[in-house]
Amino acid sequence: MTLEIGILFGILLVMAFFFFTERLPVDLTAFMGLAVMVLAGFVAPSEAFTGFASPAVITMLSIFFVSAAMLHTGLADWVGVRVHRLIGSREIPLIIAIMVVAGVLSAFMNNIAACAVLLPAVSSIAKKSGVSPSRLFIPLSFGAILGGTTTLVGTPPNILAADMMRQKGLAPFQLFDFTPPGLVILGIGVLFMITFGRKLLPERNISSAIGPSRNLAQVYELEESLFSIRIPIGSDLDGRTLAQTNLGSALGVQVAGIIRGRKKILAPKGEDALRGGDVLVVKGQFLELQELFHVQGLEIGPAQPADLARTAEQVSGFAGRLGKSSAMSGKTLKELNFREIFGATVVGIQREGAMIEADLARLPLKSGDRIFALGQRHALESLSEQGGFEEVLVGRSIFAELKGHLHLLHIPEDSKLVGTTIGESRMGELVKLTVVGIIRENETVPAIHPEERILAHDRLIVTGKRDRIRSLQELGEVELERRVAETGIESEDVGIGEATVAPRSEAAGRTLAELNFRERYGLQVLAIWREGTPIHTDLGHIPLRFGDALLLQGPFSKFQLFGTVADFVLLSPLTQEPRRTEKAPYALGALLLLIAIVVSGFQPIHVAAFVAAIMVVLTGSITMEEAYRTVEWRAIFLVAAILPVGIAMERTGAALLLSNTVTDYAGPFGAYAVLAGLVTLSSMLSQALDGAPSVVLLSPVAFQTAKQLNLSPYPIMMGISLAASAAFMTPFSHKANLLVMGAGGYRVVDYLKVGTPLTIVLLIVLVLMVPLFFPL
Repeated sequence: MTLEIGILFGILLVMAFFFFTERLPVDLTAFMGLAVMVLAGFVAPSEAFTGFASPAVITMLSIFFVSAAMLHTGLADWVGVRVHRLIGSREIPLIIAIMVVAGVLSAFMNNIAACAVLLPAVSSIAKKSGVSPSRLFIPLSFGAILGGTTTLVGTPPNILAADMMRQKGLAPFQLFDFTPPGLVILGIGVLFMITFGRKLLPERNISSAIGPSRNLAQVYELEESLFSIRIPIGSDLDGRTLAQTNLGSALGVQVAGIIRGRKKILAPKGEDALRGGDVLVVKGQFLELQELFHVQGLEIGPAQPADLARTAEQVSGFAGRLGKSSAMSGKTLKELNFREIFGATVVGIQREGAMIEADLARLPLKSGDRIFALGQRHALESLSEQGGFEEVLVGRSIFAELKGHLHLLHIPEDSKLVGTTIGESRMGELVKLTVVGIIRENETVPAIHPEERILAHDRLIVTGKRDRIRSLQELGEVELERRVAETGIESEDVGIGEATVAPRSEAAGRTLAELNFRERYGLQVLAIWREGTPIHTDLGHIPLRFGDALLLQGPFSKFQLFGTVADFVLLSPLTQEPRRTEKAPYALGALLLLIAIVVSGFQPIHVAAFVAAIMVVLTGSITMEEAYRTVEWRAIFLVAAILPVGIAMERTGAALLLSNTVTDYAGPFGAYAVLAGLVTLSSMLSQALDGAPSVVLLSPVAFQTAKQLNLSPYPIMMGISLAASAAFMTPFSHKANLLVMGAGGYRVVDYLKVGTPLTIVLLIVLVLMVPLFFPL
């Protein structure tokens, strides 16, 4: 181990960390690693970007074009639709058929594309056959992954293995060299899934299958959160648009439809006007809204400094700026137990010139924040000494600064809040108002306890936004109906459908609000399915994850456009863009041309694939825009940037060091032990990283080991590349696993239970089988 090797290993470990945690995009991590290796002298500037011109990258890019053509011409759909007609509704034959079809498509399509194109078909099969989708979607993703191992172009690890051999001056693997071992492991995978694996598959009562959308409503438990609000005649809302009323955010509901007599306006837009007598079909929390209407009859107005002054002499105001060394910085008021410890109530936080009044208890404090509070004078003076504050002011002069930020809620004698405690009123949760004091019998009581009871004629001093109170006042007396039929949110022009967040989607990690989802796509999200559970609340502020399934409502025309969005995969064939079925012969012809060129030996694989890619565009099977949209650019850039790592490992001697380690530990036990060690390491790396980096990292080690032990590099490279595709243990091991996670309602543990034994079985088979086709 030299210093140079140690530094290189350090760089690779940092890259592996970011690959695994995805704190940075994987392609950006590869770019950064490449830049560091060039600057550190591990890779020459002339070698740094050779990966972008490598045959492996050209082959991958071209195969994406061919895959897109098979998708847009309906070739893949045609295969999937006929599975149920031929197989029927029996679970075992269905699993076999789905895995075999996915495997066949993956042999010449990108694995993820093959899986994505079969998602709607498998969903439909699940519905028609009555088989739970959770019994079929893992076989779909596993079949697509295994099918990719059957040809050279089926998966990036195979393409890279051939390219690495070409760089070493060896004859690279040919198109069908992977077919015999690939078919064996595909067959073993199918056999495993219909025997032992089938017993491990979860059976969940979900149906992301496309069928009547009523099933979707039941699956997402939509009936539990749908209800109606009738707007009274003469309401202040009459004539105002939905956008002007701000009902959605004010009442915490989504307006899914407006029923006006016999007319139904579904998925209404912001400019749609309301009328007295309208019935709003809404989605939200019924019991919470019922409680919210308890405050409907209250009057709200501004609190004046004189109102705060009606109190005993010792009650005062506090204003102080949080210092840089304050222990409160980074913590919330709730975490600090502020009111109980300091005997004061925070009524506002001024940050960067703006006063924050709502949700103060959950807001992390920052140095520089100016805190405003009410309480007993002695408690506020103690706060100024203990809290790490600067520029502190304590006194009644603070009341004037709070003018406009505090409000009074008048409690009438017939209010439903009379007799409840401050805590029971849930004022903070329901209307985003914090009760900071009570004016009772002309005396102000500040810093009240949550157990304090509200009495008739009390005036509550509150801080926060008044939007919800005002919306309730404008709404007038309304009728809440507990349930509405699921069909109340559908019509001939508007329906509900389902989509899943696509692998490598730009939407992952972002919220629906950040995506401006409804305005951008013309669809609204009614629920999110995550790890086997539907989520109905606060949808706009939940960061999306790969594999999440979204229940959508909107016009069919908008679904049609949504089907072209690369960040999401629609699970309904009725809402996908039309296929160019008349161009299917050209797409099939391009694929056959690719095979013919390679089998005849006329041109190498990357040239054949490039010619096929040009052909599908020239014949109109796809447009260039569709092709570019289908290419997984992250995968292309990842492979191009990671290829020079192999150069660095050989130049520094890192590959030789690792090879010596493998030889020392596994060599005495024979060639099969060496193969087993490298195959296992390749599979484990692919679980955490990706199949492509695993092959690039291990190829130099494989060549050095083969040279030292006088072994053929072919079986070792074949074993490494096939093992790199044995990625079944987590949903993050392969993007095809992530793709089906939401649709199948899976949890992480489901992949671990089914994928771990399958991985072990396949690794054993690989070690014993590969030398039969490629002798050691």
